Amino acid sequence: MKARLEEGSGTIAGAMLVMVAAAALALIASVGNLLICQHKARSIADLAAFNTAYALWHSDMEAPCVLANKVAEANNAVMVECEVIDDDVRVVMALATQVPFTPQVTKEARAGPVECD
Repeated sequence: MKARLEEGSGTIAGAMLVMVAAAALALIASVGNLLICQHKARSIADLAAFNTAYALWHSDMEAPCVLANKVAEANNAVMVECEVIDDDVRVVMALATQVPFTPQVTKEARAGPVECD
């Protein structure tokens, strides 16, 4: 009698193991995508801030944030904010992710000339 009550329990245990493994892999993939997107957003923000500050310092650009926006568009990002503070430039970039609960990541960068002693 006992054998009939346990019949099919291995199938249920196997299915549960597959579901747990799938959930763990999905979590690892989501975290990996977030980390990659954060690093990419940081690089884009740094690049845009440096290029904009360099252009502001070495030319007579009236709208330096246009350059930061072009850098963002070229890298499939969105410029959220850009401001010129004296000779410094501060930009905030947003980059889309493939994670359902975190649709985008934002990173900020600031660049400008450094006083030499």
